[in-house]
Amino acid sequence: MNPTSAPSSYIKCSIPPYESPVLESILTILSDIATEISDTQTVWGVGGIHPSEYQSLPVRGKNALVIKSIRNSLRADGYFAGWSRLSALCSQIALLSALVTDVLTCIRVYESMRPAPQRPAHEPTSTPFHMTITRATKLHDSVHHVAPKNIGSKAWVNSEEYLSVYPTWSNTCFGLLPPCPIFVWLGSQRKTIARADLDKCDSLMLSGTVDFDLDRIDSCKGWFSAAVEIARRNIATVGTRMQGCALAALLNYDLQKHVRRIQEVWIAEGMGARNLGPHAINPADWIDTWVADSTGISGNGYEGPARYKQSKAGIFTTLMVCNTHDLLYDRATSNLMSSVMYADAAGITKANLHCIFLTSCADQIARRLLCNAPAGEPLFGDNAFVTTAAWAGFGERNRSWERFVKYSRQIVRSSSVEAATIAEHAVQQLVLADCDLVDIAETWAKPWGIIPLLAGMLPDLCSGCMASFHEVLLASTSDTISAIEGLPADIVERRAVARAAAIRRTAIFATSEECCDMCACRIGCWADGVSYTVLTALMDDEKQTLSSEWLLQCYAVWTVMTSPVDVPTVLSGFDLCCEVIQDNGAMGERDVLDC
Repeated sequence: MNPTSAPSSYIKCSIPPYESPVLESILTILSDIATEISDTQTVWGVGGIHPSEYQSLPVRGKNALVIKSIRNSLRADGYFAGWSRLSALCSQIALLSALVTDVLTCIRVYESMRPAPQRPAHEPTSTPFHMTITRATKLHDSVHHVAPKNIGSKAWVNSEEYLSVYPTWSNTCFGLLPPCPIFVWLGSQRKTIARADLDKCDSLMLSGTVDFDLDRIDSCKGWFSAAVEIARRNIATVGTRMQGCALAALLNYDLQKHVRRIQEVWIAEGMGARNLGPHAINPADWIDTWVADSTGISGNGYEGPARYKQSKAGIFTTLMVCNTHDLLYDRATSNLMSSVMYADAAGITKANLHCIFLTSCADQIARRLLCNAPAGEPLFGDNAFVTTAAWAGFGERNRSWERFVKYSRQIVRSSSVEAATIAEHAVQQLVLADCDLVDIAETWAKPWGIIPLLAGMLPDLCSGCMASFHEVLLASTSDTISAIEGLPADIVERRAVARAAAIRRTAIFATSEECCDMCACRIGCWADGVSYTVLTALMDDEKQTLSSEWLLQCYAVWTVMTSPVDVPTVLSGFDLCCEVIQDNGAMGERDVLDC
């Protein structure tokens, strides 16, 4: 993506200034610390405080002078200017300055986002594809209707397996939550946090579920208050990883609440989701924005400054994989912050380069994990990517398998150029040669066994389709995946990979003409409904598996979705060119939850 030009400054969105008690509470805690939070050289370099005055004071006096300067900046220049001043002046605390810089970029980009004035020249004005988002369950047997996104079905409530593994994963101030939010938030940092710190870090990480609007649910509000209190208790531990985690979590909490207000303006004004791409926001700013807006930056705060730059590629790719799965819903809710739409504005989706990029990065990260095995702490970005890549298709949130089945049936029946292009791209299996990545290793096959758990949870199908469905479900010897060379056999033989492959087999069967429309729709819905069992198996294996092995297992789950048909290609390719309709109230005020 090489834009011919990009503005050096952006037009500011007209919303009321953001206000929050969080930063003031941080300053109050820092004012009671008995050690210096800054130093003379930093004070001299940043400015605003006379070095001689600073040097003449005792420690508490120095800290008070620094905090006064931060408060002045907050009052004069706005709330996040206070965060910036805190980062610049307080050299002795573990606030990740590069992260704060990215957060400020994120705010600037959000406040400047404008929709594209018209469709790009390469996009047709009409489309052969149609999808209506609806809550009417009677329409879910239609290939042209899909339910809104959510945080998973209720099947997990009666799952002894999930309820037994849950306490080993979530010992936090948050109550019982479904696999969907638990796996994606806690899994993203699972192998990068010291076990002694894990419960506290997990509570701080879950404060990022502001992104799912959980803080607006009355029964959940106490959880967020408890998480903020955990953060407050760790702010005083100067220079520690827990202080870094706590400060980043509070910064994330502020950022997510601020950008949510902007997203709500986009929805209210019906701006649409098509952005101007690199012609308005340069690629470097776009990546920095997405890293800051990942909702999991407390993990960056814990990891610290030495590895932040290395982690950014994995974090950006993490959000990119989510974008390929939820573009339909982004379009329906005027979400201008879509990297798929950004890529489309740059003209690269015509060649499916956004999905090729994903596969390339996934393989590169997996090689890095494989080379570091068995010792070595993985990068937070690598951990976040492979777990999110596994979650994207099996977390139920975006109804990926239901949509894959329904989209595929529309594609197969269409004689349009768009249908032929998506179908061709979905089986190409290409990587980026100019990213120093080798070609994808040759496809290899290995029997993975039968999973009784899935076989016992069958959809309601007609007699003809049920017989074929049952045969496909149990036909594990026909499975293939395309992955990096050298991936250990015991990784792909794990329960999670086997379950993922079984779901894929049935979904691909449902895309064929051998299956009737009604049963195909039901198989797609069923596939999403049992997808949580893939995450449950990963959660259960985590406690007894080395970091690199477990993360590579997540990668193996991801590869199930990329071969023999690339699911992200089908989902994002269809979403880019379909007509999106939604029933009144189907998506709520945002893309929020029916939990």
